[in-house]
Amino acid sequence: MTFNLGSLFPKKPINEPHLELDDSRWAELEGGYRDSLYDASVPLSRLKNANTSVEVTAIYQVLWDELHHQGDVGLASYYAVPHMVSAAKSNQIIDYNVLGLVSLIEIQRHKNNPVIPPLLYPAYSMALNELASLAISIINNDWDLSTASAALTAIAIAKKQLKLANAIQNMDSEDVIDEFLESY
Repeated sequence: MTFNLGSLFPKKPINEPHLELDDSRWAELEGGYRDSLYDASVPLSRLKNANTSVEVTAIYQVLWDELHHQGDVGLASYYAVPHMVSAAKSNQIIDYNVLGLVSLIEIQRHKNNPVIPPLLYPAYSMALNELASLAISIINNDWDLSTASAALTAIAIAKKQLKLANAIQNMDSEDVIDEFLESY
């Protein structure tokens, strides 16, 4: 006979308005891989202190892999959103990574993923609105297609246009756009 210790000692749900990056509970959260814990506080701390776009891009490569996987997101993904937006705001490195990953987390949240903790929702929602403001703040920059798609997706999310945001997010290649335009 085997015992599942998790069923004997169930985890207490985390329902906090915010998790500081030094909070040990980050280690108890699932990221983008089901049934797999991911401590996002480590790369988020590095992101907070990053000074160059090269550093930010390297950190986001990890965050893209760990906070989202094949449509799955977890509580670590949700708690990471305000930190990612805050870091972009403070270091003024606003690109496809922050716009795209935060938008993707929000789109996937409405699918077959965990419910956002109620106490986190106000800070999370505020971060989504700030994300749209960040997108607008770089309107005069040159945008490649990925940045344009991510920025427009972020704005649509802030305006509660989730289906439109999902459609725009998927318009991130010339081939997809051409295929869409041929249909209309």
